[in-house]
Amino acid sequence: MELKIGNLSKIMFSSLLKRFRQNIALHLLTTIFSFYFLVAVLVTVVQLYKEYEDTKAKFYKEIQTLPATFNRGIVDSVWTYNKELLQSILLGMHNLPIVVGIKVESIDHKMDFKIGAVLNEKNEISYYDSSGKITEQKEFGLGTNTLFKHEFPMEYTGVAFEQKVPLGQVTLYSNNQLVFDRVKYGFILILINSIIKTIALWFIIYYFIRKYLGQPLEEFTTKIRKQDIHSPQTIDLNIPWTDTNELFVLKDSYNQMITRLNKHKVLSITDKLTGVFNRLKLDEALNDEFNRSSRFKSNFGVIIIDIDYFKKINDTFGHLVGDQVLIEFAKILETNIRKIDVLGRWGGEEFMIICPETNFQGTIKVAQSLREIISEYEFLTVNKINASFGVSAYNKDDENIDKIIARADSALYKAKVNGRNRVEG
Repeated sequence: MELKIGNLSKIMFSSLLKRFRQNIALHLLTTIFSFYFLVAVLVTVVQLYKEYEDTKAKFYKEIQTLPATFNRGIVDSVWTYNKELLQSILLGMHNLPIVVGIKVESIDHKMDFKIGAVLNEKNEISYYDSSGKITEQKEFGLGTNTLFKHEFPMEYTGVAFEQKVPLGQVTLYSNNQLVFDRVKYGFILILINSIIKTIALWFIIYYFIRKYLGQPLEEFTTKIRKQDIHSPQTIDLNIPWTDTNELFVLKDSYNQMITRLNKHKVLSITDKLTGVFNRLKLDEALNDEFNRSSRFKSNFGVIIIDIDYFKKINDTFGHLVGDQVLIEFAKILETNIRKIDVLGRWGGEEFMIICPETNFQGTIKVAQSLREIISEYEFLTVNKINASFGVSAYNKDDENIDKIIARADSALYKAKVNGRNRVEG
């Protein structure tokens, strides 16, 4: 029984782990928060420690500057045995925000004086009031029981003495509480910094979720909407993940479906010789453009192209050469039209181009440009050939697509009659 429960637990854990690895949101949020938590803890600890050490060093440096200000007065009061002056000077020093205790030890012990928190002979903290009498501890808190000190000698100098006369020693004390009190402003800054980081983190989460999830989905949706329903293509998404996830599965499933559909459709809509669309596809595209233009009151143009004297090419060079000419001719047309234009073989040596969102004058310009390109092109076997162009365009009076095609056919016939290698509309 226990063995079955253990196996079941392993299966459930494995299943949960697999779901976690394949769930973008969980994966992303866990990664970001884990990284942020580790970095935040590390940075905070380093900042606090550095702030504490820097502040303590500054305190010690400040204490070391005090002798330059007060040493002369202390020495004079000890030399003259002026306890009132000594007490006044020491009280002034004790009121400084960096001093918690002062101990004066004279050589003859007649001018010994203690005020505030000082260390005794047993290296224990003792507390003295302003008159130098022992008292009880008045301040409590973090760091009050941790003293650090600075010692400097009392030495009297005068004209009657060739050398300095040692009088004793002064010890200044500070504690970690004063350091913490000053560091707390740094703590506040760190707190503000943490709040800013937290706010920034939310923006980062939003950015990454949008980048890794929102944008790929939006890109996927946009590309699907832009697909030509008659000739859909596989979609490639910019997904910066290596593990298999929902987006990869969705994209691959879609592409597999499109690949299968295209295999069935390509043969039915493509001209086997030239590789452009065949008559069936052109009929479908013409009806679609007619219906769209009728609904949205837009324009589209139709160009029918016929290779001049193609029968002579076949009779002179043979049908293989004729086929090669058709292939090259189709390639020229395909290379020099827009992506939205539809090119197909209308039949024999005739080709058709459907120009969406193009009025009659615009379609004339397209045809004229193609005519000039073809006239200047050197074919592999027959050198130069020409083509005639018949142009028509949709207008609101057209009841069906047949009228548009009829006008293009009539224009093509007119181009042939008027000497070929022309554009008529």
